[in-house]
Amino acid sequence: MSDTIQILLASSLLAGIVSAVISYWTSIGLKKLEFRNEYYKEILKKRLHAYEFIENQIAVMKAVALGDDNKPYHSLLGNGEKEFYKFQENLMLAISYSLWIDKKTNKTLEEINSLFFNIGNHIHKKSDFEIEQIGKKYYDRISELRMQLEADLRNGLYDLHDVKKIFKQKNLKKKRVIKKE
Repeated sequence: MSDTIQILLASSLLAGIVSAVISYWTSIGLKKLEFRNEYYKEILKKRLHAYEFIENQIAVMKAVALGDDNKPYHSLLGNGEKEFYKFQENLMLAISYSLWIDKKTNKTLEEINSLFFNIGNHIHKKSDFEIEQIGKKYYDRISELRMQLEADLRNGLYDLHDVKKIFKQKNLKKKRVIKKE
Protein backbone atom coordinates (compact mmCIF):
# COMPACT_ATOMS: atom_id res chain seq x y z
CA MET A 1 0.00 0.00 0.00
CA SER A 2 2.86 2.35 0.69
CA ASP A 3 4.09 1.88 -2.90
CA THR A 4 0.66 2.87 -4.17
CA ILE A 5 0.62 5.96 -1.97
CA GLN A 6 4.12 6.89 -3.13
CA ILE A 7 3.10 6.46 -6.76
CA LEU A 8 -0.06 8.54 -6.21
CA LEU A 9 1.87 11.27 -4.41
CA ALA A 10 4.61 11.27 -7.08
CA SER A 11 2.08 11.40 -9.92
CA SER A 12 0.12 14.15 -8.13
CA LEU A 13 3.31 16.11 -7.62
CA LEU A 14 4.37 15.57 -11.23
CA ALA A 15 0.88 16.52 -12.51
CA GLY A 16 1.01 19.70 -10.39
CA ILE A 17 4.43 20.65 -11.77
CA VAL A 18 3.39 19.95 -15.37
CA SER A 19 0.16 21.90 -14.83
CA ALA A 20 2.07 24.86 -13.36
CA VAL A 21 4.56 24.90 -16.25
CA ILE A 22 1.80 24.71 -18.87
CA SER A 23 -0.16 27.40 -17.06
CA TYR A 24 2.94 29.63 -16.88
CA TRP A 25 3.74 29.32 -20.59
CA THR A 26 0.11 29.81 -21.57
CA SER A 27 -0.05 32.93 -19.42
CA ILE A 28 3.16 34.29 -20.98
CA GLY A 29 1.83 33.58 -24.48
CA LEU A 30 -1.47 35.29 -23.74
CA LYS A 31 0.32 38.35 -22.30
CA LYS A 32 2.47 38.61 -25.44
CA LEU A 33 -0.62 38.31 -27.62
CA GLU A 34 -2.43 40.96 -25.55
CA PHE A 35 0.58 43.29 -25.79
CA ARG A 36 0.77 42.80 -29.56
CA ASN A 37 -2.94 43.52 -29.95
CA GLU A 38 -2.65 46.71 -27.87
CA TYR A 39 0.40 47.73 -29.92
CA TYR A 40 -1.51 47.24 -33.18
CA LYS A 41 -4.44 49.25 -31.80
CA GLU A 42 -2.10 52.18 -31.07
CA ILE A 43 -0.50 51.93 -34.52
CA LEU A 44 -3.95 51.90 -36.14
CA LYS A 45 -4.94 55.00 -34.15
CA LYS A 46 -1.82 56.81 -35.39
CA ARG A 47 -2.46 55.71 -38.97
CA LEU A 48 -6.08 56.86 -38.83
CA HIS A 49 -4.95 60.20 -37.43
CA ALA A 50 -2.46 60.58 -40.29
CA TYR A 51 -5.12 59.72 -42.88
CA GLU A 52 -7.44 62.34 -41.35
CA PHE A 53 -4.86 65.04 -42.17
CA ILE A 54 -4.66 63.77 -45.73
CA GLU A 55 -8.43 63.66 -46.00
CA ASN A 56 -8.56 67.33 -44.95
CA GLN A 57 -6.03 68.23 -47.65
CA ILE A 58 -8.12 66.45 -50.26
CA ALA A 59 -11.22 68.35 -49.15
CA VAL A 60 -9.44 71.69 -49.55
CA MET A 61 -8.06 70.66 -52.94
CA LYS A 62 -11.58 69.80 -54.16
CA ALA A 63 -12.84 73.37 -53.82
CA VAL A 64 -12.91 74.98 -57.24
CA ALA A 65 -13.88 78.44 -58.48
CA LEU A 66 -14.43 79.91 -61.91
CA GLY A 67 -12.67 83.03 -63.05
CA ASP A 68 -14.29 85.82 -65.03
CA ASP A 69 -13.19 83.98 -68.17
CA ASN A 70 -15.06 80.81 -66.98
CA LYS A 71 -11.78 78.91 -66.52
CA PRO A 72 -11.50 76.87 -63.32
CA TYR A 73 -8.87 77.22 -60.62
CA HIS A 74 -8.58 75.72 -57.16
CA SER A 75 -9.86 77.91 -54.38
CA LEU A 76 -6.63 77.47 -52.47
CA LEU A 77 -5.14 79.76 -55.12
CA GLY A 78 -8.05 82.17 -55.06
CA ASN A 79 -7.53 83.78 -51.68
CA GLY A 80 -4.09 85.27 -52.04
CA GLU A 81 -0.58 84.29 -51.19
CA LYS A 82 -1.05 84.05 -47.40
CA GLU A 83 -3.94 81.58 -47.69
CA PHE A 84 -1.95 79.43 -50.10
CA TYR A 85 0.93 79.29 -47.63
CA LYS A 86 -1.51 78.32 -44.86
CA PHE A 87 -2.62 75.40 -47.00
CA GLN A 88 1.00 74.48 -47.62
CA GLU A 89 1.62 74.46 -43.84
CA ASN A 90 -1.26 72.01 -43.42
CA LEU A 91 0.21 69.91 -46.20
CA MET A 92 3.48 69.82 -44.24
CA LEU A 93 1.55 68.51 -41.24
CA ALA A 94 0.12 65.72 -43.36
CA ILE A 95 3.57 64.89 -44.71
CA SER A 96 5.00 64.88 -41.19
CA TYR A 97 2.92 61.75 -40.53
CA SER A 98 4.55 59.90 -43.42
CA LEU A 99 5.83 57.17 -41.10
CA TRP A 100 2.25 56.01 -40.57
CA ILE A 101 1.05 56.04 -44.16
CA ASP A 102 1.72 53.73 -47.06
CA LYS A 103 4.50 54.30 -49.55
CA LYS A 104 2.27 55.18 -52.51
CA THR A 105 0.28 57.81 -50.60
CA ASN A 106 3.51 59.26 -49.27
CA LYS A 107 4.93 59.48 -52.80
CA THR A 108 1.84 61.34 -54.02
CA LEU A 109 2.07 63.74 -51.07
CA GLU A 110 5.69 64.45 -51.99
CA GLU A 111 4.67 65.14 -55.60
CA ILE A 112 2.01 67.57 -54.38
CA ASN A 113 4.57 69.20 -52.11
CA SER A 114 7.00 69.56 -55.00
CA LEU A 115 4.30 71.09 -57.20
CA PHE A 116 3.20 73.49 -54.47
CA PHE A 117 6.79 74.47 -53.79
CA ASN A 118 7.01 75.56 -57.42
CA ILE A 119 3.62 77.25 -57.35
CA GLY A 120 4.73 79.06 -54.19
CA ASN A 121 7.76 80.37 -56.08
CA HIS A 122 5.53 81.58 -58.93
CA ILE A 123 2.99 83.37 -56.72
CA HIS A 124 5.48 85.09 -54.45
CA LYS A 125 4.68 88.82 -54.28
CA LYS A 126 2.03 88.54 -57.00
CA SER A 127 -1.39 90.16 -57.01
CA ASP A 128 -4.51 88.10 -56.32
CA PHE A 129 -5.40 88.31 -60.02
CA GLU A 130 -1.96 86.98 -61.05
CA ILE A 131 -2.25 84.18 -58.50
CA GLU A 132 -5.65 83.26 -59.92
CA GLN A 133 -4.10 83.07 -63.42
CA ILE A 134 -1.33 80.81 -62.09
CA GLY A 135 -4.05 78.69 -60.46
CA LYS A 136 -5.73 78.27 -63.84
CA LYS A 137 -2.43 77.21 -65.37
CA TYR A 138 -1.95 74.49 -62.71
CA TYR A 139 -5.60 73.44 -62.44
CA ASP A 140 -5.27 70.16 -64.35
CA ARG A 141 -2.08 69.07 -62.58
CA ILE A 142 -3.50 69.80 -59.11
CA SER A 143 -6.69 67.91 -60.04
CA GLU A 144 -4.70 64.90 -61.25
CA LEU A 145 -2.66 64.77 -58.07
CA ARG A 146 -5.76 65.19 -55.89
CA MET A 147 -7.49 62.29 -57.65
CA GLN A 148 -4.33 60.20 -57.31
CA LEU A 149 -4.14 61.07 -53.61
CA GLU A 150 -7.79 60.07 -53.16
CA ALA A 151 -7.16 56.72 -54.84
CA ASP A 152 -4.03 56.16 -52.76
CA LEU A 153 -5.93 57.08 -49.60
CA ARG A 154 -8.70 54.59 -50.41
CA ASN A 155 -6.14 51.84 -51.01
CA GLY A 156 -4.26 52.79 -47.86
CA LEU A 157 -7.44 52.63 -45.80
CA TYR A 158 -8.24 49.24 -47.33
CA ASP A 159 -4.88 47.94 -46.06
CA LEU A 160 -5.03 49.93 -42.81
CA HIS A 161 -4.97 46.79 -40.68
CA ASP A 162 -1.84 45.42 -42.37
CA VAL A 163 0.71 47.07 -40.08
CA LYS A 164 3.51 44.67 -41.00
CA LYS A 165 3.18 45.62 -44.68
CA ILE A 166 3.53 49.33 -43.91
CA PHE A 167 6.67 48.93 -41.82
CA LYS A 168 8.17 46.42 -44.23
CA GLN A 169 7.85 48.69 -47.25
CA LYS A 170 9.62 51.69 -45.75
CA ASN A 171 13.08 52.13 -47.16
CA LEU A 172 15.65 54.81 -46.75
CA LYS A 173 15.82 57.30 -49.57
CA LYS A 174 19.09 58.58 -50.75
CA LYS A 175 17.85 62.11 -51.37
CA ARG A 176 14.53 63.83 -51.77
CA VAL A 177 14.45 65.87 -54.94
CA ILE A 178 12.10 68.75 -55.66
CA LYS A 179 12.02 69.60 -59.33
CA LYS A 180 12.02 73.29 -60.10
CA GLU A 181 9.63 74.35 -62.84
